[in-house]
Amino acid sequence: MTLHAPAQQSAQWPWFSEIRMNTGLSGANVGGDVSAYPLAVQLNASSFDFSKARANGADIRFSTTPDGPFLPHSIEWWDPVNKKALIWVKVPLIKGNTDQQAIYMHWGNERAEAEDHAAEIFSVKEGFTGVWHLNEPGNTLPEGYKDATANAAHATGVNMRPVCTVDGPLGKAQQFRYSDGQWIKVDSDKRRLFDITRQLTFSIWALAHTYSNKGDENKRVLPGYETMFAKGDNSWRLQKFGIRNWHQPEAELVEVCVERLSPRGDLCVVGRTDMKTEQWYHITGVHDHPYVKLYVNGVLDKSEKFDAEWKTDDHPVGIGNQSQFPEKGGRNWDGVLDEARVIGQAKNEHWIKLDYESQRPGSRFLQFGKAQQK
Repeated sequence: MTLHAPAQQSAQWPWFSEIRMNTGLSGANVGGDVSAYPLAVQLNASSFDFSKARANGADIRFSTTPDGPFLPHSIEWWDPVNKKALIWVKVPLIKGNTDQQAIYMHWGNERAEAEDHAAEIFSVKEGFTGVWHLNEPGNTLPEGYKDATANAAHATGVNMRPVCTVDGPLGKAQQFRYSDGQWIKVDSDKRRLFDITRQLTFSIWALAHTYSNKGDENKRVLPGYETMFAKGDNSWRLQKFGIRNWHQPEAELVEVCVERLSPRGDLCVVGRTDMKTEQWYHITGVHDHPYVKLYVNGVLDKSEKFDAEWKTDDHPVGIGNQSQFPEKGGRNWDGVLDEARVIGQAKNEHWIKLDYESQRPGSRFLQFGKAQQK
């Protein structure tokens, strides 16, 4: 990992504060180490005095020691008026089960220039294939939703509008209305980057306003399938599975699936968590051949073994809709989605737990110390 300033340069930043990372029982409760982690640092009026930094946050830096050197960082959202910010920081190692580790934030250098190392934080060399923060004003511009990785697999909105941008767990998110047929897709040649089967982690933050797909017998469309994140119905996908009374006890359940090569067929893991409306859930699917795993809010919800060869079909990546069946009034999502990611590795339970615990509203993982002058 590249460090972006020699230690002596940190003296040009007059302000710093300690940010303690707590993976113990009183914090994130993560039992194992996590390396090369993209950490979300969210600031507000109680944790940071925005008046002491540059208006666009250009002087913000981070390090693992009080004197530097600086870590790669990328500002996703900086709003000094409302005193909110979200910065991604690549931390070399976050230790499990301890409250004795910290990073340091630096600011106050009026000559500092803005830096953005998103491609290094979400490194393709470390498996990141696509990362969409979904913080843009809602739009239908070609490639109007940016991929933070060096793959530049930018996505295009379908029926999205500026009013679709709302607050999410991580800065801004996108709101999708079922009745408007709104979704976001990667349908350029770069969709081929996501033809991944055996080793894969894909995740998204999801909140449902309603479950609106009532089905259509004339079109042989089954009810209750609403898609959060998928590469077609014959590839990897996260989607709601059926209606409440299909399940006993009754519940709104999510499934994660792979496609069997021969004979062709769906191999699905149906979760156990009742996905209530107007609540945020962090949903993660993991392919670790021959196992398929579904995590909900950082905890393994269900796992199954499918000891067969898996395949993937050539369809767009869809956020908020099933790209293989994209017709309006079908499998569209009705709610809000944030931070969609595809990683070409099977991440373990420590990584996934840290993802949820460090990003969720009300997180106890980061503890901000008082501002200090050097």
